[in-house]
Parts: sequence; C-alpha cells; structure tokens
Amino acid sequence: MATSVSDLSFIQQMLTRYGMSTYVAFGNFGNLLAIATFCQCEQRKNPCSLYLLSMTKCNLICLDVGIIPTIFALDHVDISTQSIIYCKLQFYIRHAFFQMMRTYKVLACMDRYAISSTNVHIRSLNTYKMAIYLIITAALFWLLAVIFFSYARRILNGSCNIQNGIYLMIYTIYYMLSAGLFPPLLIVFFNTLLIRNLKGLRSRIQPIRDNAENKQSNNMLRKRDRDLMKMNFVEVMIYIVSTMPFSIYLIYKIIRDNFTKSLEQQQIESFINYLTQSLLMYLNTAMSFYIYTLTSSSSFRQECKRVLFKFYALIMRKQLRNLHNNSDRTMTIHN
Repeated sequence: MATSVSDLSFIQQMLTRYGMSTYVAFGNFGNLLAIATFCQCEQRKNPCSLYLLSMTKCNLICLDVGIIPTIFALDHVDISTQSIIYCKLQFYIRHAFFQMMRTYKVLACMDRYAISSTNVHIRSLNTYKMAIYLIITAALFWLLAVIFFSYARRILNGSCNIQNGIYLMIYTIYYMLSAGLFPPLLIVFFNTLLIRNLKGLRSRIQPIRDNAENKQSNNMLRKRDRDLMKMNFVEVMIYIVSTMPFSIYLIYKIIRDNFTKSLEQQQIESFINYLTQSLLMYLNTAMSFYIYTLTSSSSFRQECKRVLFKFYALIMRKQLRNLHNNSDRTMTIHN
C-alpha cells in the first residue's frame, strides 16, 4: 500500500511538471490568440462574441494564477503556504474569475437562445448594450461575493484552506450550487430552448425567399451565428465533463469527513482532489481556442488567420524600419 501511495505522489508530480506545464503553454497561446480574434471589429459587433471574449480573458487569468504557482512550487517554496496575504489573494483572484467565466458561459447560452426566439422581448436580450451591462454586472457581483471566502482562508499544516468547520460547510454548499449545479442546469435549459426554437424556425421557413418572415429567420440564423452556437455548445459539454467530478468529490467529502481515515486513505483522497480540482478543472480553461478552431466551419479560423497575418506584417514592418534606420545611420557616419 505504501508503494502505491508513493506512486500516486510521483504521478502527481509528473502530471504537474509535464502535463500542466504543457497545457499552460498551449493554453496561454490559444487564449491570447482567441482574445485577439474576438477583439476584431466584426467579432465585437456580436453580443455572443463579447461573452466569449470575456470568458476567454477569465480563462487566461485563471490558468496563469492557478497553475503557474503550482508548477513553481515543485522546485521552490510554495508561497501560498508561507504568506497569508498571498494565500487569500490568489484564491480571491482565481475563484472570482472562475465564477465570472461560468456566468459568461451561461450568458452566452442565453444569448444564443434569445437570437433564435421569435418573441420580440426575448430577442431584445441579444443586443450589444445588454451584453456590456450583463458582463460588467456579473464581474462586480463576483468580485464582491467571494470576499468572504477569501477572508476565511487560513494557513494550517502547510495548507492554505478554509479551516473553520462551519465556514467550510458553507463554502462546500455554495460551491456545489454556484459551480456544480446551477451553471450546468441553466446551460442545459437554454440549449434545450435553443434546439426547440431552431426546430420551430426550420419548420416555418418556406421555399419562397422574398417573404419578409423568411428573410428575418434567415438573418437570425446567419452563418456566424450558427458557428457561435456550435462552438458554445461543444465548450459547454466539455465544461460539464470537467466540472462535475469535483462536485461529486465534494459530496463524497461531506459524507466521509467525519470518518476516521488512515494516512493512505487521506493521500488517495488528496490525489483525487488534485485530479478533479486542479488537473481537470484548469484543463478546461486551456481548451477554449482549440474548441473554437475545431468546431467552427470557417469564420473563426479565417479571423485567426487575419490576426496572425496582421501580427506577421507588424513584425516585418518593424524589422524593415530598423534596417532602414541602421542603413541611414551607417550612411551618416560614412559621410
């Protein structure tokens, strides 16, 4: 048994050193390229793109604040267990932006449902101003809401965590509801309504193309909107798969917390906690760009190519400008 526990420790170190460092590198590249793509003029006009842009920014912050210190702690002192300020601040930043990211996923699903609706009032949710308002409101709400749980964290036995039993129970229930239950339920709810609306729209579209209602339906289901629906749907499914294991682990922890456990059992539970809370959950923050690239038919990939070409052209112009300046300087010296 001792051998198997030491093997788990070794596996965790290897997964952190090589697995996490790999997806942090690819995740940062993908998130930065996705942000640059969603910042393009055409993309910024679409409310769903604004939600995806905000969500990608949150992914970038969560990935770097949550994983880079973990990789650093493999060969150095874990700062989160040495400084109470860092302990609270790191949790505050990563948890607040994780909650924002989950909220923006739900809002993106709501936006896709709104644009597919024939109800004027529901469709009014699909506007630029409404998207900006909801993005700012969600950010302010979570920045205030997580202050208490950050304040409640303490350093004890080399662990930065909520040590008070009552506070820990409150946090567990809060997390299960705000991350494990409500987001997946709302996501499934809005996607179900979206599918129902799409079926209704298809059944109402007639072969006569000059009909005003048909034109409106076709406009609502533009190619870019269909791509965004597909991208959002696949990302949501991956979010559910990567988030649910930790919620299940929290339920298990509440049930088994009062039982006497051997050292081996505690270490096995710690490894399961690592897999569900760190490896799987943060992997979700690194995959968005690759999901968008694989699921979009062409529009998102074309936007990415434009961004890369612009970046390449910018670098080449700088190099040519430097060469030109150097040649001018050389001619001046010779003269």
